[in-house]
This record gives sequence, C-alpha cells and structure tokens, in this order.
Amino acid sequence: MTIQLQNINKAYGKKPVLHDVNLEIQTGTFVMLRGRSGSGKSTLLNIIGGIEPTTSGHVIIDNKDISSLKPKERTDFYRHKVGFIFQGFYLQPQLTIGENIALMGVFAGMPKKDREARALELAKQLGIEQVLDHKPAEISGGQAERACAARALFMHPEIILADEPTNNLDPDNARNVIEMLKQIWQSTGATVIVASHDAMVEQYAQQVIMVEDGRATVAQ
Repeated sequence: MTIQLQNINKAYGKKPVLHDVNLEIQTGTFVMLRGRSGSGKSTLLNIIGGIEPTTSGHVIIDNKDISSLKPKERTDFYRHKVGFIFQGFYLQPQLTIGENIALMGVFAGMPKKDREARALELAKQLGIEQVLDHKPAEISGGQAERACAARALFMHPEIILADEPTNNLDPDNARNVIEMLKQIWQSTGATVIVASHDAMVEQYAQQVIMVEDGRATVAQ
C-alpha cells in the first residue's frame, strides 16, 4: 500500500508547520521520520494517519486520494487500513487491557465473541495474555506499550504508525519496543512508520526521512 504525499502544507492559524512536503513511501517498508522536537514529524505522522487534516495538498494511499473521501468513507478507510501507536499510550483507564485492545472492534461493530478472540490472539503474540483482565494502572509501562501495539494491530492494518515510541524509556526498554515493532513488521508485512528523534531507531529503518523546520527530505 504505497503512500504518496503531494505538496503537503500545514499551518495552525498563521503558524506554518509543514512546507510543501512531497514524499513516496513504498509498501511494506520500515520508515523513520527523524527530527528534533517541534520539527513537524509528529504532525506529518498524524496527517498520514488521518488524525489531522492538511492545510493544502493531497494524501494518496493505495492510489486513492484520501482528502477527497466523504467523512464516513475516510473514517472507515483509516479504521481498517491504519493502526496507530500513540505517544503516552492513551489506554482508557476504566477499561481492562482486553477491552482496550478490542476497542476498534467495538467501533467496527464486531461481535463480542470475535473481539475477545482477536484480543486474546494478539495478547498471546505479544506476551501480555496474563494481564488482559487488569486495568492500565495495574500493569507495567512495557506491558502498556504492548497493549497499545495490540490495539493498533486489531483490525489487521496495512499501515502501522508509531509516534515517539521510545520517548522517556531507558535504553533497554527503548530497544525492546523497537524490536517489537520490527517483529510486527516482519510478521505482518505492514508498512511501519516511526516518528522519533532517537538515533537507535535509524538502525532498524529501511528508509529515513529527515524532518527539519517543516521540510522533509529522504536521507541518502
């Protein structure tokens, strides 16, 4: 599922964040968006993932201009095609880990039995089946990260986006998270895009896109 960004511009009010970004990301690659805090890399990731609209320009995914879709079509597209691993986890505190993982299935109208089976399958793959009945406050940071990854994988997405997944982690846990993403990438064949300022991530990436002052260039 090729991703093309054509003449992407983004501004918040009068403050420009992205300037005339043109990129192509090939299907099944492990990509790093690398840049300092405030460079625009997370905004670019959010635009690819449909969380933020562009000010101008086009997002083409699988030869489909996402910006031209009607709201419901756009929501359905992203729900089934894209999985997002958010910075800071964003697990719902009132739900169990199993319920958090299965949340996308609720939105998609999947029967409860099927949701629970899929959540258990993913939890086993990621080694967190023992905490499915726990609340987020009762598990470790590493388990929470894996729960977020399981939630992102729930709908069998073809694109997985991760925003600063190693932020505030010690080196060992940071490497564990990136190894997890590598394993997911290898086992699913999905396109994985990681926005990060962590130089370690570059060791895993097939393509590195430098984001600086709102401009994006492919590193040689």
